[in-house]
Amino acid sequence: MPTIQPWLYPPGSSIDRVTYTPTLSVHILEYQEEMIDAEGNVYWKTVDSTTFGGTTSVKEFLEQMKDFYESKSCRKDKMI
Repeated sequence: MPTIQPWLYPPGSSIDRVTYTPTLSVHILEYQEEMIDAEGNVYWKTVDSTTFGGTTSVKEFLEQMKDFYESKSCRKDKMI
């Protein structure tokens, strides 16, 4: 059985991201920041989340991921 991967925005590596796991019964976007523990291990910490309706189209959903990221991003001062 294949493993279902979460959807991530922005694609590729970043110091922060928005993630969505399609298998959850509730549609939740999580804004996460990359953290490093005392042993140097990298992990992702959810610092905010939001929900959205089940009738959202894929196009609208992807726009919501981008908008949520841009409103929360710790890099938003570098975005133009």
